Amino acid sequence: MDIIFREYSAIIRQKWGWFLVVMLGISGGVGLDVAVPLFYKDIANGLAQPYAPETAQQLLHSLGWIGLMYVGIWLSWRALELGMIMFQSWGLNLLDKRCFEVLVRQRYHFFENNFAGSLVKQANRFIKAFETVIDWLIFQFYGSLLQIALAFIIFYQQQPRFALYFLIWVIIFIGWSAGYLVWKLKFDTRVAALDSKLGGAYSDGIANISIVKSFALEQQERSNISAIADESYQRRNVAWLLMFVSFAVQGLLASGIELLLVYLMIRKWESGNFQIGEFVLFQSILLLLIRRLWDFGRDFRRFFTVLADAREMADVFRQADVEQDNPGAQPHVISRGDIRFENIGFAYGETGLFNNFNLHVRPGEKVALVGHSGSGKTSLTKLLFRFVEPQQGRILLDGVDAQDFTLESLRSQLSLVPQQPELFHRSIRDNILLGKPASDAQLHEVARKAQALEFVRKLPQDFDTLVGERGVKLSGGEKQRVAIARAFLDDAPIVVLDEATSALDSLTEQQIQSAIFELIAHKTALVIAHRLATILRMDRIVVLENGRIIEQGSHPELLALNGRYAEMWRHQSGEFLLTDA
Repeated sequence: MDIIFREYSAIIRQKWGWFLVVMLGISGGVGLDVAVPLFYKDIANGLAQPYAPETAQQLLHSLGWIGLMYVGIWLSWRALELGMIMFQSWGLNLLDKRCFEVLVRQRYHFFENNFAGSLVKQANRFIKAFETVIDWLIFQFYGSLLQIALAFIIFYQQQPRFALYFLIWVIIFIGWSAGYLVWKLKFDTRVAALDSKLGGAYSDGIANISIVKSFALEQQERSNISAIADESYQRRNVAWLLMFVSFAVQGLLASGIELLLVYLMIRKWESGNFQIGEFVLFQSILLLLIRRLWDFGRDFRRFFTVLADAREMADVFRQADVEQDNPGAQPHVISRGDIRFENIGFAYGETGLFNNFNLHVRPGEKVALVGHSGSGKTSLTKLLFRFVEPQQGRILLDGVDAQDFTLESLRSQLSLVPQQPELFHRSIRDNILLGKPASDAQLHEVARKAQALEFVRKLPQDFDTLVGERGVKLSGGEKQRVAIARAFLDDAPIVVLDEATSALDSLTEQQIQSAIFELIAHKTALVIAHRLATILRMDRIVVLENGRIIEQGSHPELLALNGRYAEMWRHQSGEFLLTDA
């Protein structure tokens, strides 16, 4: 909970002026609310006496004070509400930005190991928890403590013995509510965790709906969701039944203090030392307090529930292994496109991959990486983009260590065209520009070079056509063209092509190959290849196996070696594709 209160406290510090308005408003509203029964006490005592002009004057005087207090209460609550609007709305706005900032700073593997749907749900709960936590701290915690303190002072002045009984009762009531709900927090945490798991399962099923329907997995996915939902239902029921126990005990305590008050008033009446106004005073204040403390106990449950909900996102805030620039990093410029992997050592957990790996890609050279699955092709591109960091060795770009670049400057000078381009649920224009300033003429030019202009002009709204979530409205070839258009607009000195044509039909592949060769004509290129026929024009082909370079050279040179590459070529040319890059 330290992260939760640290982030929420930062908002209070930054908007302390409006927070002060809130605190003054609640103080005035609660303080005057408790003071009003003092004047009702005088009115009740006056009404219990025979009519006299002096008594009537006192009654009107007390009524005037009550009127003034109601005006003060009204003004206090309006100030409180205005302060809450200005303070909380700004806080929610800040947390929206803060949560996204924390998420995008996570390393690449974090997103590989977490469902996007679960992360969104965790962030939303953390943001919404702010409103509930602040409401509880101001209205229930501070408001209740202030009301209890003022009530004790008034009771002590009127009836010290009852004031002590009242204080004991408050300690028991709050002690039970707080202690019980703190103990119950672990049950709420389990409910929140299952809620995230259910959200992730929903997201996974819906995001892959084409697979679900193509393989007739509807029943299997329904069973999966049903199993998680049933487990969530059982744990939620346990948590709610425990809450039922809390409410039952609070109800008994509330009834007990009411019965005690009436008993004490009866005993005072028997002794002849009784004023009806005193009963009105005690009863009015006690009803206010019972209602507030009942709300305190009820909202205490919600307070701890949202804390449990927010803890998952708080764990993300606590992650220390995040992307960040090294001390002294600079926005270096890559002008030549020279790449050196020097003595790279890298492992995924306990699984080693590269050991003293070396590779030099000269400026303007087009190098293809081939090999079986797990040979290290994609891992090299992840290292280049610093999605992952080597445990030893270094990567030099134009002679500058990649660690000395700011991440933004490094990645802005590398263009990636992946096998499965990811598109935003935005327009074609937005997906090509990605926020970069460009004229319509530039947009049309990069689309033409990417062989995309023809299909874009056939769309209903041209470049303003929405592509759907993850680009579902476009074919694989159309998405590839959009990705290539992005790379043309980037005009980065280094281009990485990660099996950019492996999932396309032959005709589409030929068209996109033409666009790709125009893209990399004057650039350094790293090309991960599945179909060896697509890399015949590369300057050099590097064959990887288990993180080692076992062969390299041009296509004719590698065929002449009659080694692993020649074997792969024979399989593919004979249409027996035994490798899975």
